[in-house]
Amino acid sequence: MNPADGTLAWLLVIGLGVPLVMLWLVAYVDVARRKDLRVGRKVLWAGAIFFGAYVGIAAYFVMRPLPPVMGKDRRATTPRSSQLVADLESLRQSHDEGAVTADDYLARKRDLLGLT
Repeated sequence: MNPADGTLAWLLVIGLGVPLVMLWLVAYVDVARRKDLRVGRKVLWAGAIFFGAYVGIAAYFVMRPLPPVMGKDRRATTPRSSQLVADLESLRQSHDEGAVTADDYLARKRDLLGLT
């Protein structure tokens, strides 16, 4: 028996086994913490992760929904259409209060709608 065979075996265990165990742990903790999955789905994902090894882990993380972005203000995540509606309402209110003339109102409205 060649001593190099034992070294190669240990390199394979360390090179493939340790990362696999670490990925398993991360994936299992993630599955357990998810609130959008029911128990049955969690069990199915845990089985796919365990029996699928690297392929199961990759499939789980690819199919997993992205977590919400933390630290962003609400306005930054507001869709453009919602912001446009808010701007138009503010402009209308300014016009109704007399702060904006009719000509300015129409010009600003065209600008907001991209009609200029």
